[in-house]
Amino acid sequence: MTNFPEGLARLFEQPESTPLFATLMSALAEVLPCDRCFLYQRDPVQGQGTITHCYSKDGQADQWIGADWLEDSNAPQDPLMTIALRIPEAVFVNDVETAGANIVNLEYEREVFRHRALIHAPLYHDSLLIGILECSVFDAPRQWTEADRCIIANLQTLLAPRLKHSSQDSLAAIHHN
Repeated sequence: MTNFPEGLARLFEQPESTPLFATLMSALAEVLPCDRCFLYQRDPVQGQGTITHCYSKDGQADQWIGADWLEDSNAPQDPLMTIALRIPEAVFVNDVETAGANIVNLEYEREVFRHRALIHAPLYHDSLLIGILECSVFDAPRQWTEADRCIIANLQTLLAPRLKHSSQDSLAAIHHN
């Protein structure tokens, strides 16, 4: 894979039974670099999901695990989720402060996510949204590079089959806690 860091590629060479997602979140935060990475796993039939894995440099990752309000009917309108439900392409936001309202709900991004720049990468399997990989920077805008875009495109391809395979168990475990 072109422009795919060797360290990330090695994670996918592990047997499928190896815990990949938690290790991937911290490795990805280092490679990009960014302040937080999380994986939102989604049941497309029920139209619900939860954050199952997160790494955050500020030590607040545990506060994100189990968050299931992203698609809650009481959540503010989120243009990024609307985009993810329509198309499989990742959205790269250099600055939430200057992105248009068709891309981000600025108040929602400020209040809930507290990031300044982000990547919102839908994960599809059989034409269904089964997850989202989100990577973000907190304190400053970030110009996402072509290399960053290649890494995310490769991850979308590699993650979807693994996510589909693990999603039922992961979502069931979160919802039963």
